[in-house]
Amino acid sequence: MRERHFVATGYVVRDGKTLLLFHKKLKMWLPPGGHIDEGELPEEAVLREIREETGLEAEILSPKRAKESQEDGVRTMHIPDHVQLENIPNHPQHIDLIYFCRARDGKAIFSPAEHEGMKWHSLEDLKGSHVRGEVRQTGVMAIRAVEKLDLEKA
Repeated sequence: MRERHFVATGYVVRDGKTLLLFHKKLKMWLPPGGHIDEGELPEEAVLREIREETGLEAEILSPKRAKESQEDGVRTMHIPDHVQLENIPNHPQHIDLIYFCRARDGKAIFSPAEHEGMKWHSLEDLKGSHVRGEVRQTGVMAIRAVEKLDLEKA
């Protein structure tokens, strides 16, 4: 059986754009994310990865049950937008929990140890050939989800 690792990815949105990083090893534009550490919750992992890779604090926008009962010891967590299985060359498969997030105030700063560049991508930018299909599609979905939430609040 093939080895698999759980990872969490955050499509971070601000001002109608989503933040992508150019990954050194994989040579492609990707959103921030990474492995879920032992004992870490997926929602903790995605926020930690965003902070480590971009310097930004973010909030997860996906829903969770509004009212919890602490009496039975059950805690609800944010629901990922979707989960995907990814084949990574020369690496275990990734079971990736994809979250849509909103960047809080602050300037994004990337880590040169893992990435060669960072760019906020608009819907138009995501159409470029430099962004692979799955990242493009999910980036568009994330931007539109944030726009919809903003309209509902207005």
